[in-house]
Amino acid sequence: MPTVLRLLPASAALLISACGSAPDTPYFPLESGRHWTYELHEANPLGEKTETFEITSAGPRERDGSTYYLRRNSLGTEYWLKLDGASIVRSALRTTVEIEPRDDAVPRTVLPIAPKLGDAWEQPSQPFIMERAVPFRERFLHHDSVRFTLAMKITAVDEEVTVPAGTFKHCIKAEGDALIHVLADPRLGGSEVVIRHSEWYAPGVGLIKLHREEPLETTQIVGGEVTMELLSYER
Repeated sequence: MPTVLRLLPASAALLISACGSAPDTPYFPLESGRHWTYELHEANPLGEKTETFEITSAGPRERDGSTYYLRRNSLGTEYWLKLDGASIVRSALRTTVEIEPRDDAVPRTVLPIAPKLGDAWEQPSQPFIMERAVPFRERFLHHDSVRFTLAMKITAVDEEVTVPAGTFKHCIKAEGDALIHVLADPRLGGSEVVIRHSEWYAPGVGLIKLHREEPLETTQIVGGEVTMELLSYER
């Protein structure tokens, strides 16, 4: 979510609110009116950058006979979430250049509704920080050729985590990794990169921290680290 951050009015037909309150999803609140502000820090051999971005929960929406829960970030991307069995999934998104939400080819699991130690799922992803260094700088974020699937798992259910917004107890931790192959140097051949991804969720608040490692440093392609931490939260 944090790496693709202007909001256009959506079609009126899509923005008719659904009746009823949001379901009980304590680690990923879906109620309307919640607001999260995060600090995002990126670092790789080419430099570092820190910025803030915001996410707002807009509550339930009806679309094609199904109930979705809409989230928007501060640069206008809309995420269309729904409940699918025991999981919260992202089924569609809409960017600032799209009039209608675009359905995901395969709904992607965000988090189990009631996460337990050992719960596991697969999550499609892409590099956050990896980029080409020469002959020009280019991020691999939107390259279809560098897609992978994280093997996610709940590895802790009672952690205490401190971020700028405060200290949160009884947090769950979700970790995932993936092995990808990158042709980082034509002379030396391909490189194997182990992607490591971690997320922490606090009860009643949601995502409070994310950390991604993409370790790679060659003459042509470099990786790095991304850390996202909660600065403030409103409900």
